[in-house]
Amino acid sequence: MSQTALLRLEALQKNNARPDWVNHDLYRLLCKEDLLVAAYERIKSKPGNMTPGTDGHTLDGSSMDVVRDIIRRLRDESFQFNPSRREYIPKANGKMRPLGIPSPRDKIVQEAIRMVLEAIYESPKGPTFLPCSHGFRPGRGTHTALREFKGKWSGITWIIEGDIKSCFDEIDHHVLISLLRKRIADERFLSLIWKGLRTGYLWKKERHGSFIGSPQGSVCSPILANVYLHELDLFVEELRKKYEKGRKRADSPEYICISSRRRALLRGSGGVWTPEVKDFTRRMRSMPSKDFQDPDFVRLKYIRYADDWIVGVIGPRHLAETVRNEIRSFLRDRLKLELSEEKTRITHARTEEAFFLGTRLGIGRSHTAKVSVKQLPGSRPFKVRTTGWLPTLKAPIRKLVRRLHDKGFCDGDGYPQSKRYWVGFEVEHIVNLFSSVNRGLLNYYRFARNFGRMTRIQYILQFSLAKTLAHKLRIPMARVFREHGPELVFQVDRPSGEKREVRFALNHDWTVQPDAFMTGEVTHDPLEVRINSQRRTALRLPCRICGSRDRVQMHHVRHIRKMGEKVQGFTRVLAKLNRKQIPVCGECHGKIHAGSYDGLALGDLAY
Repeated sequence: MSQTALLRLEALQKNNARPDWVNHDLYRLLCKEDLLVAAYERIKSKPGNMTPGTDGHTLDGSSMDVVRDIIRRLRDESFQFNPSRREYIPKANGKMRPLGIPSPRDKIVQEAIRMVLEAIYESPKGPTFLPCSHGFRPGRGTHTALREFKGKWSGITWIIEGDIKSCFDEIDHHVLISLLRKRIADERFLSLIWKGLRTGYLWKKERHGSFIGSPQGSVCSPILANVYLHELDLFVEELRKKYEKGRKRADSPEYICISSRRRALLRGSGGVWTPEVKDFTRRMRSMPSKDFQDPDFVRLKYIRYADDWIVGVIGPRHLAETVRNEIRSFLRDRLKLELSEEKTRITHARTEEAFFLGTRLGIGRSHTAKVSVKQLPGSRPFKVRTTGWLPTLKAPIRKLVRRLHDKGFCDGDGYPQSKRYWVGFEVEHIVNLFSSVNRGLLNYYRFARNFGRMTRIQYILQFSLAKTLAHKLRIPMARVFREHGPELVFQVDRPSGEKREVRFALNHDWTVQPDAFMTGEVTHDPLEVRINSQRRTALRLPCRICGSRDRVQMHHVRHIRKMGEKVQGFTRVLAKLNRKQIPVCGECHGKIHAGSYDGLALGDLAY
């Protein structure tokens, strides 16, 4: 299969390393088979693709004929996105969050658009987006944002917590298209994006228009939101250049005075460390060497994750208020967005705590410095003075307990209770679900300074699991612990006759690891991965059952591992192949859904 479109994407990456590069003829890329096949390969295994959209279709039955039909409609510009199916899911604050379920086949075109936009704005040769942006970007996430706070925000005095009211629902389409025009000079490509923005949704069988906002559930929405909020990043960068002053902090007068007296004593004693010299040394180590109230030293720090952002200010409070007001005016006048008055607040980093990405942020509470001993590999231990102005990150234990209460793991006082909605599951599935919740929370907050207090979270989940199993097995909770131990170890019978051990993921190491961030650098070019996957596509292979090449299409199933022992029929063959898709001809595909191949074995396949 031709690789021309994907090679063109590689050329786009190189060209867009220049921030002033303007792209042409992007729409022609979307009409290339290799790009749409690569887009299909990228999204084919997502579980949501087996949820039908408003057109009733899923990715089941995808084929080269489907790809060619999309290309035909793109070429004559008759392609239209189907309205998404609107559902509502509960939020933590009791409100409902709208969720859009687009047609899975529309996602192929959306993914192709996203690949083009990613080549423009996320070029590995030099991305357009600034390093302060961490949301929905390759190799970045919540932990990279928190790691940046820990490593670069020492000495911050004020933290501005920003919250934009319904950001993704209030994105102005005209503003977004005008921002895209800065880098894209192809009206057909922009018109297709406009169609996606204005598709609308179906709610209770009635179609509703979408005149503002980014489509919920769209594959393109995250990168379009980053393009939109990139303007905020640039504006804060301008504020930083405008208000920052001073090359470095002034020296602390008190520290200079004590240091001078200490040197005089050393000269007078001939270099002997007398008790007076030792006393002055201890006093020097207990205070910062710089003046943290220096009015001639001002700095601004900024981190954004999607629509959540914080600004750190080294300077007076009135400067923090000025920065907040200027950001509010910029969002209102330029991006047509509004700051939430009740959620946007200024906190004093030394005496209060900010809340960002589920973490309590602050600057060291201690007003006296501490001396710690460190040792680098291959060196002798040495003393390091910390001045009490270092960033601190803590897990919000009370909020986590309330969250567990909302999910049914405990009552309002944090006392564990049976998770009633999970009682009907198999024992293995219940244990794995509780383990995944515990492991996820502990891994996320492994860097927290108060990680030891996460024992309360583990206690709630451990005893909630025991009560759930007692509820299911109809035995007392004490007997569950007596027979299966604190890790709740169960022997599970497998269909092959062997026994498998399943246990609750109980953590025993509660030492603080302040650098335990789950971050990974991108060591490969995502485009190269897509080229390789496009070369290995099964869309062009013959029927796996009979070998026919007539009307070959892909048979899709949902996630197999989560089905456990409930895998039945032809899905057993896919489970043995460890695949969620298989190429079959039209006739065999009909027989699969009719149950005619339920007894098929691996040896019966054509290849």
